[in-house]
Amino acid sequence: METIKWLSIADRHTKMYLDKKLEPLGLNSSQHMFVIKICQEPGISQEKMFSYFYLHPSNITRVIAALEKQGFLIRETNPADKRTCCLIPTDKAKEAYPKIKEISQNWYDTVLDSFTEEEKKLLDQLLRRTGQALLDIMGSQGK
Repeated sequence: METIKWLSIADRHTKMYLDKKLEPLGLNSSQHMFVIKICQEPGISQEKMFSYFYLHPSNITRVIAALEKQGFLIRETNPADKRTCCLIPTDKAKEAYPKIKEISQNWYDTVLDSFTEEEKKLLDQLLRRTGQALLDIMGSQGK
């Protein structure tokens, strides 16, 4: 139970920090990873976002619609499959991208300041295993 408690605390405080720091950019903790991924992979399909974030497609659609309305991305019809959309970052997203990365890196550095490099690597490995176990147990759509 302690592990679940501390994962919850870490998640809650990370979201609070990100919400506060991202607010001047017009973003929140639920949106920033989408902007990062779209800037890293311009033209990525909305469907491909699912394989990165393991969210229900309706949640992904909702975030993308909000980001489009806020001017962070443009949806274009995928020329290879007219039923799908490609997500293109706008200048606003490209401008926010380095700031988002800096905010995320600062939080990482602050939280893990007392960890050695080996401990950081181990934590990353254990969290990945934990996340994969959760996906295996709950299914990729969090059923």
